[in-house]
Amino acid sequence: MKKLIFKISQREKIYLIAGGLALFIGLVAFPGLKAASAFRQEQLEALRDETALLEDLNALVDDARVIQQENEMLRDALKGADELLFPPIENHIMMQTQLIKLLNEMGPDLGLEVSAGRSSVGDASTQMNMEVKGRGRYPEILKFLHRMETYRPLILVDSMSMSAPKPKKSNSSKSKKTVTEKTKDPSMGFKISIQIHTRAGEEGGA
Repeated sequence: MKKLIFKISQREKIYLIAGGLALFIGLVAFPGLKAASAFRQEQLEALRDETALLEDLNALVDDARVIQQENEMLRDALKGADELLFPPIENHIMMQTQLIKLLNEMGPDLGLEVSAGRSSVGDASTQMNMEVKGRGRYPEILKFLHRMETYRPLILVDSMSMSAPKPKKSNSSKSKKTVTEKTKDPSMGFKISIQIHTRAGEEGGA
């Protein structure tokens, strides 16, 4: 029995090789390249997500620093405000007594009369209103006002009125001279409404 012998030309060999390569690419190489591309895309997306997360974390860190700085500024502001407030009102009568003593020390020669002001007791638990009456020379009154304005804790002047006595009339030139000498630096009556604010605290009664 004779064997069949096929002779393949050079061109046919090239076609066979090309066909084999195409089959290999179609069945093996292309799916592998596609899978590799998909994996690479997944890695890129994961990298983008991590980058975005890192940016968010950095933003949070920056926000935390800003918040910390704002809190420090707020604490400093509260410390400054706390210095302007009187201690909490534990007993209104004792608080009024202490204020009367303080005001008399500020104006010892003005004959001060201090009383509870409008809605003093029934107002807020962190506020007291008082009325101050007195009489004195204008420079002494100005000095008293300056001491109140610069005192810490803060004493607020809500309103103020002043009145000067009218000079007495007389037909005698001697009497006029005497009146002029007496009224050269006359004493003036004044009335001041003041207000103080206190730190919050439990309110005692008396």
